[in-house]
Amino acid sequence: MKQKKTSKKVAHIIGSLKIGGAERFIIDLSIAQKKLNIQPAIISLGSPTDDLVGTCHINNIPVASYSSHSYIKLCRVFMVLLKFDVIHVHSPHALKYLSLFLPLLRKTVVYTRHGAAPYSSAPWLRFHQKIKQYIAAVTFVSQEGKDNFHQAHEWGNVTSVVVDNGVLIEPVNKVPAKSEVLRIGSVGRVIPLKNQIGLLKAIQRLPADLQTNVEIHFFGDGLSLEDLKTFYKEKTPTLAVTFHGMVNDRELIYSSLDLLVVTSETEGLSMVIIEAMANSIPVVATNVGGNPRLVKHDETGWLFEFDDDQKLAEQILNIMNNRSLVDEIGTNALAYITDNFSIESSAKKYAELYEK
Repeated sequence: MKQKKTSKKVAHIIGSLKIGGAERFIIDLSIAQKKLNIQPAIISLGSPTDDLVGTCHINNIPVASYSSHSYIKLCRVFMVLLKFDVIHVHSPHALKYLSLFLPLLRKTVVYTRHGAAPYSSAPWLRFHQKIKQYIAAVTFVSQEGKDNFHQAHEWGNVTSVVVDNGVLIEPVNKVPAKSEVLRIGSVGRVIPLKNQIGLLKAIQRLPADLQTNVEIHFFGDGLSLEDLKTFYKEKTPTLAVTFHGMVNDRELIYSSLDLLVVTSETEGLSMVIIEAMANSIPVVATNVGGNPRLVKHDETGWLFEFDDDQKLAEQILNIMNNRSLVDEIGTNALAYITDNFSIESSAKKYAELYEK
């Protein structure tokens, strides 16, 4: 008689449950893993009041988050992790936090790098050299991220693979657009490398009569938000711009957008782009990181070089003059994501690594 396979208990360790692409992905991954005889839980090193804690509860994903002082928190996290078979760490900072007691746990550890930064400063080089002996596998969401990491760190003897991010294909109910108005969204943390000001600079280049046919919606918060608002007030006060702040309801974000613009200097495999495309929203994005894997120029969206707001303006103007492109390219985008970036595929690949 064939023995039933034991369910793996997997702890996903993240820095916080604030709104971000990696955090959303981890929640979606946990939902998909429950269908694969895996028992996932999320251990957040952030605050119990972070925006996405409630989303975990809604989806019946066990979540633990501690706001106590550091040594007490460290002890509590250690005791919780003793209950799991696999520790899946989703950031270098979280891995560094666990490093004091990781050798004592004797668990399978998977380390995922969601960004492309190599972490090549001397302290990070020493840390990664020391910690690699405890890692069963290191994964990346883009080939660029993998290449950058291995150029900086000597991890040749550790299993190393690219595992594409995926998304739950659950299109939202779209709100009909006003006649002639193009609703452009920017979604993500408002920090320097995201360069959201580039979108305002591009709209500023449009003919004055067409600027009135654009709505811009910024979803997110961060260090550069006040700079973004100041630029808007001083340079583009006549534009129809809405700052929504942190929003964790994907229905609210994607139901009222016709186009997503991503102006980042670097990206891994952007969950924001994947989510938009899964909702038939075409994307204009910088030609960096994993973006070209998602945005096929003139097929599933459009690419431009970082900080080239002139080119971005030209692409937005082309879309405004050819509104049928929104539906045509949006349809292509949904088909591409459905075929290549489902969350089920990601979950199966990680399940294989958990057996190492």
